[in-house]
Amino acid sequence: MCVIFSSAVLNLHVLKSQIDTMIEERKDFADELAAKIELAKSELKHKSDNWEELSHKVENSKTSWLVAGISSPLNSASPLPVRPPCYTAISSDGSQIFPDRHQALPCYLLNISSVTLTYGENGEAFLGSDPTLYYSDEDRFATWGGKKVPADAEIISLKRTLMEFERILTLAKENEARENVIALCDGTLILWRLEAAPPDFRDKAMEPFIRVMDRLRDLRIPILGYISFPGSTDVINALRVGLCPEKISLCNQCPYTDLPELPCSPIEGLTDRFLFSTILKPGEASPVFKSSSKILDTYGDHHIHFFYINIGEEIARIEIPEWVALDSELLACVHTLIFDQAKKGKGYPVSIAEAHEQAVVKGKDRDFFFDLVREVLVKSDVKVSVSRKGLSKRVPGV
Repeated sequence: MCVIFSSAVLNLHVLKSQIDTMIEERKDFADELAAKIELAKSELKHKSDNWEELSHKVENSKTSWLVAGISSPLNSASPLPVRPPCYTAISSDGSQIFPDRHQALPCYLLNISSVTLTYGENGEAFLGSDPTLYYSDEDRFATWGGKKVPADAEIISLKRTLMEFERILTLAKENEARENVIALCDGTLILWRLEAAPPDFRDKAMEPFIRVMDRLRDLRIPILGYISFPGSTDVINALRVGLCPEKISLCNQCPYTDLPELPCSPIEGLTDRFLFSTILKPGEASPVFKSSSKILDTYGDHHIHFFYINIGEEIARIEIPEWVALDSELLACVHTLIFDQAKKGKGYPVSIAEAHEQAVVKGKDRDFFFDLVREVLVKSDVKVSVSRKGLSKRVPGV
């Protein structure tokens, strides 16, 4: 039998035609997007004059979307506060090696970083990370809906997130004597993964998180979640509620479904980022809004609020617990220091970037980890068994 191998080559002629089509459609989308943004800006200004009315309507409406809670005029912009001459930014991030059933032992590793950057007089930096190996049944299984289930990627990722918060608390305690200390997290402070979790797992996971938030509040060290290039639509959705002709919007009883276009749909598809990119000047922050995520019912005094800030390079979403949102001094501290951190990081907070670099576990690190486990097992006279799939990844075929 004769086998002929041919090199795989992209059909550039066909691909070019598809790219041309994509670009044309993108131009049409850009024109449509610009029109939607102008309408949203107009609606934002109009609703700002009677924001209390819109706030009441949002609170009493029932939609299938996340809608921002409103407590001030929507079109107000806070100027950048004066940055204190000395401050400290702390951050933590995590990475993991998930368990692999094709390897010699069922275990996993979490690597949690620590970053403390102090600016001004006596400025200093501390960067580091600590790996932790998990292998016992207590670590490899979790109680989920009354049943003992293997810890999968979702459960392990949540464990890593909680460890990041606990590490931040440790760093906060070590720096509580300093002035102007701020804690930065990469991403949301809303534990979305727990929304669909059964109560036994959710409640157990929430305990350490609430404990961290309680202690940070006692220390008066604000914590924030930094979301780059956010895709959230909470504020746009509030404006959509405002577009609804009904006094109270009940989406599941919408009387306009027979119309060619729903009254709320003209600005559908916009994100908050698009809207505030046309309103906020560099350094300015939007009003503070309240998130309506269901999981926040379990947050107690730490309900999450958010605002948008123009850091120059992009519009970022900043999430903060309620006790920060209601404290004008802490809120101003968050505003000015997150802007400074982003500038120092050339568009992204330098403390968060450093925390990621310290925590990241690369592919070669993963291979070395499993090699080390096998090596120690062999030296200890423990029989090693690796699946054929596990071996095939290590031994090239052709």
